[in-house]
Amino acid sequence: MSSLFISILNLSINASFAALIVMIIRLFLKKTPKLYSYILWTVVFFRLICPFTIPMSASIIPIQPHTISHDLIYSESPSIQSGVSMVDHTVNNVLKNSAGSTISGTNPSTSQAESNSQEEGINPAEGTSQSQSTHLVRTVLKAGAYLWMLGVTALILYGIIGYLRLKRRVMTGIRVKDNIFETEFIKTPFVLGFLHTKIYVPTGLSAHELEFVTAHENAHIRRLDYLIKPLAFMITAIHWFNPLAWCSYLLMVKDMELSADESVMKHYTIDIRGDYASSLLALAINRSGLPGTLAFGETGVKGRVKNILKYKKPGFWVSMTAVIIVLVVSLSLIVSKQTVKIPNKMPASYNTSGNNNKYDPNASKITPNQREASSSAPEKASETVYTTEYNSIKISLLSEYQGYQSKEFEVSDTQAIAYMDSAIRTSMISKQNIDLENNHTNQYTIKVSGNTGGYSCKLYYDTLYNKAYLKKDGGLYEIGTDFARYINSFFENTTITFMIDEADSALFKKYGWTLDYQISERENKLGDISALSEFNPNPYYFAYNNELSKDIGLDLSPYAGSTELDVRIYRIHESMPQEFYPILDCRGIVVKKDGKIIGAFISAGRHSAFNACSLKGNSFERVVDKTLLEWLGDKVKADREEERLAELGPEQVIEEYFTALDQKDAKRAKYCISRKTFLENLTVNMPNEELFNEGLSLPLTDADSGAKSNFDNLKSSKLMETKLIKESGKNSRTYRVYVNLQYKEEVTLGSGEQSWDCSMVYESPQTGWKIEGFGH
Repeated sequence: MSSLFISILNLSINASFAALIVMIIRLFLKKTPKLYSYILWTVVFFRLICPFTIPMSASIIPIQPHTISHDLIYSESPSIQSGVSMVDHTVNNVLKNSAGSTISGTNPSTSQAESNSQEEGINPAEGTSQSQSTHLVRTVLKAGAYLWMLGVTALILYGIIGYLRLKRRVMTGIRVKDNIFETEFIKTPFVLGFLHTKIYVPTGLSAHELEFVTAHENAHIRRLDYLIKPLAFMITAIHWFNPLAWCSYLLMVKDMELSADESVMKHYTIDIRGDYASSLLALAINRSGLPGTLAFGETGVKGRVKNILKYKKPGFWVSMTAVIIVLVVSLSLIVSKQTVKIPNKMPASYNTSGNNNKYDPNASKITPNQREASSSAPEKASETVYTTEYNSIKISLLSEYQGYQSKEFEVSDTQAIAYMDSAIRTSMISKQNIDLENNHTNQYTIKVSGNTGGYSCKLYYDTLYNKAYLKKDGGLYEIGTDFARYINSFFENTTITFMIDEADSALFKKYGWTLDYQISERENKLGDISALSEFNPNPYYFAYNNELSKDIGLDLSPYAGSTELDVRIYRIHESMPQEFYPILDCRGIVVKKDGKIIGAFISAGRHSAFNACSLKGNSFERVVDKTLLEWLGDKVKADREEERLAELGPEQVIEEYFTALDQKDAKRAKYCISRKTFLENLTVNMPNEELFNEGLSLPLTDADSGAKSNFDNLKSSKLMETKLIKESGKNSRTYRVYVNLQYKEEVTLGSGEQSWDCSMVYESPQTGWKIEGFGH
């Protein structure tokens, strides 16, 4: 729950800045229709509830989306990183001093142990301070989380009970006409209901009053205000501890009512301001008692009357100016500041001494074959170290053919700067004369700066021959490709934080891996991974990679069905083991439950899911000691439909597949495809921040990558002929199929009669023959 509370706090902090900005902009929109300021509040409530924003290098909201890291409750040195140095310095000093004050009251009986520690060169207060600070932060967050949940529950219950009481009060209402009901048990008209909205009015209204009331309430219904207001109340209830959330809610309700009044007057050709204001005053009450109802005279009657009497239909340029302001402000508030956080853990190649960040370029690199032997002895840095005096590095991508969203990346993380600065300074001069101006060499400028100056250089990363060079000080230098891939990764990954959990770092370091930074974090529900049936990405992904986790003594199986698994994706500094060459880049995946690591493995990212290994560097089949099909045969439990298909021969399965495509039967079509094929494609062409592809692509449907269904583009599928052309043993065959495929649009395939080579595999006795894929 603490993790959820941290997410809510981050949303609340960011939305507070958005609310303050809207409050200021609202003052400049005083003479414009209130509809525009009403629209602006939707952006604030969007920021209060939506954890996803568009990251940009600059934003009018001065802080980054994740001011409070989820690592805070596990870090030995809790801190926040808002992106505003003054705020960070103040809050982090408070966290540090709170631990220090606890240490000052340490029991005297521990003084002897402290003295002994100091003789060994250890500062006991530092370690104790960190643990006390961690304990204090964890305790406060846990208590705050329970208090927050209590408040949310109380407010939502208040709203539900109030709604039910009001509904019971108007049960005896008599229909006047359409959706308008009259009852003597209310004093002011209002809208009630979510699916079937009704307007309830008190008895005894004059014809004019009834006309204005229904016009006002119908304006609310047309704009879906009867849904927006209770939704806004629920969001406010979630952020009940934030006074700016309540201010936003009250001002939004006010603008909602003012804009509804203006909507009524706008549709009359005669001046009704006097009569309308009189009706409002006659029916006004202080409060309806329920935040979700839309009552004609509910709140702000005095302000509404003034607004009604001053109302004039807006001119064209006034409306256009307001529209532009609303659009610009809305887009600006959706964008978030993209910054890089400070880590709690140094990469494995660093040593620390005092406040100096040191890097050891001679530190031995553990190869995949050595990982098993090194598991009990983490790598150690040598005595040769270098310090850095710089505090910022700006990297610019110069290669035009790269399709990355950003062309610049700035690093303020001191450990990352120490690594890059040291690597640049220790590069070796090249004796070769090399042509670096070609289409397979990425080019970057690297600007290193600090309080006393700086320097710049140019990096060339030859991706074809896997070499890297630096141009600096008028000469050409050779540098490791690990460094070049590290620089390039800043442009491949859209969200980066250098805040690395210490337990995660220690686990990977134990097996010779270095975590550079965190790419993303997500919550996942773990399906049943013990018995696999119809292909579903989640259980198959975790079942496969759980075997890799078992290689280091971890197991996800006891947590099947859990809804609160925390999955973290890290960039790994080292390359993949040699057997996976030419794939180099890889990611470290950590799965946690309540802060405890229950799974960890190495993923090759957006390549085949089979390019994954355990932390010991072992491939899947080496870990399970059987082939993938043998493993699937033991894990998969077929249902009746699949048992029927298992009785068919390969040609019949091919016919079943094309018939299923023609009938748009996705489930039946999926059963015809090999699980190996689906499993392999789980991570193909996937963004690095994702775990796996959620959608399953069926072969030959030619659906666009963003399509909601495999059949969005396929019109028809007719199998005309099947010929056996190759038999590779009893469990593998290749057929040439002649088909007529018709598409709405030709995305990658053409419509008409065509032939494909269909690879078939006998998957297992319970699942039978399956299609592995189509090719030419």
